[in-house]
Amino acid sequence: MRQPSPAAMGTVPARPVVVTAATDRVTGQRRGKRVAKRAVAGRAVAAAAAVVLAVAIATHRAVLAASVAALGHVQWIWIPAVIVLESASIAALAGMQRHLLAAGGASVGVRPMLATTFAANALSVSIPLAGPELATAFTFRRYTGQGADAPLAAWSLLVGGVVSAVAAALLVAGGGLSSGDLPVTAAATAAVMLAVAVLAVAVAAARRARIRGAVERPVGWMVRHGSRLLRRPAEDPAQVVRSWVGRLGSIRLPLSGWTVVTGLALANWLADAGVLTVSIHAAGAAVPWQMLLLAYGSGVGAQSVNITPGGVGIAEGTLGLVLVASGLRLSQALAAVLLYRLISFWLVASTGWLVFLRLRMAGPHGGPTR
Repeated sequence: MRQPSPAAMGTVPARPVVVTAATDRVTGQRRGKRVAKRAVAGRAVAAAAAVVLAVAIATHRAVLAASVAALGHVQWIWIPAVIVLESASIAALAGMQRHLLAAGGASVGVRPMLATTFAANALSVSIPLAGPELATAFTFRRYTGQGADAPLAAWSLLVGGVVSAVAAALLVAGGGLSSGDLPVTAAATAAVMLAVAVLAVAVAAARRARIRGAVERPVGWMVRHGSRLLRRPAEDPAQVVRSWVGRLGSIRLPLSGWTVVTGLALANWLADAGVLTVSIHAAGAAVPWQMLLLAYGSGVGAQSVNITPGGVGIAEGTLGLVLVASGLRLSQALAAVLLYRLISFWLVASTGWLVFLRLRMAGPHGGPTR
């Protein structure tokens, strides 16, 4: 259809131009306020984490003093090995996320992904209670700032979390088999089967147009009412949900890709378990191979109790008791646990916070933050 001439339209075109300019100014102001709020929130998170770590150190001075004494019995020649293993663990986790993002067409460099992984890990383990949620939000913003669209970023986070949990459950199941603990093996196997079944159903549902259409209406209703409650009304919730569901259905990860992702998730856990293994050897003790994976799983489970930063005190006590029950002397168990935690928690978290502060100083594309 031919557009009418300006003479026929009179002065009508001037109004949309003025309204659009005013709208752009308002939108720019709102965007600037959001950016400023995010910058303030980032600085507040960093300051809060520093306070939390300082409090943790102050309240656990006795434990730290005992740690220094116990670490005096460690064979320090093994320190490079544990650092390499922990670095491999972080690299495997970053590689898994890169592979998931690549399934949706987003290409993220190795160094930016490593930076995101280190910083998100520091947020997750250092801040009690709210750490995992803050880490998820931070990672989502990093992914979307590096070329991934919002549905792909959410998909990679969700799938990565499920696959990582499945890999951890597989390790626990292996530990139950090696130690002869059938209840632990059965529970871990059931968890793996349930997680795989849920993930398979979700992936199949996202690829079927009929199921996607059935999901769009109730989800759109929830988005519409949720936006009203938050006083942030969406322009067209149905269109937003339709685009998200359609994008999720377009993401394809072949069987070989699932194999690589699962292998990297297993490598992440196995390399971290290797840090504990080398730490036990460095403490001068024999590695309790039959109980090793169960002991490692108990330490990871205790660390996930996010009451204190990184489960400080809880993880050390739980892992130390299990190692003593496995046949290690108390001094050997304490030295091994402290070396493991020194590398896997304190060193990684400190590195992550340095990376986080560096990322806060630089913009999403490496430039200075406005």
